[in-house]
Amino acid sequence: MQDVIRIDLKRGVQVEKRYKKLTRAERYDVQVLGRITLESSDGKGDSYICNTLNVSLSGALVETGSLIPMGSLLKYSFCMPGFTIPVNVIGEVVRGEKDDEDERKSKPRVKVQKMYRYGIIFLDMRDEDKKAMESYLIRCQNMPPQPDPGA
Repeated sequence: MQDVIRIDLKRGVQVEKRYKKLTRAERYDVQVLGRITLESSDGKGDSYICNTLNVSLSGALVETGSLIPMGSLLKYSFCMPGFTIPVNVIGEVVRGEKDDEDERKSKPRVKVQKMYRYGIIFLDMRDEDKKAMESYLIRCQNMPPQPDPGA
């Protein structure tokens, strides 16, 4: 919701409320490898392998062993199951975990690779990539739920 205030000294103050419908795209759990390349001014951004945990037409949740600053612009590439050509998007890190320094200090003898999860919003995607994702996500909708292997 956005409030717009207009002031007319002869008539007083008029307030208009504009409502913006917020929609959240349906997310689908996946387990695919991806690659994140951070954008940089010199064109040589750091690149990381990541696990894609879920995906929608508007973004993805990924997991990697590297710290990525909030607000980072990046190239994100992943290949959906059943497709041979990767989807490439430009995105921004909009949600993430912080490094827990206290936890590392309390367990100095144990060398465990901490994984960090990041929410990426898609900012730019080619039409053919969007169509491929739509096709894949429609297929996901029509698939029956998979049984839990641990049950």
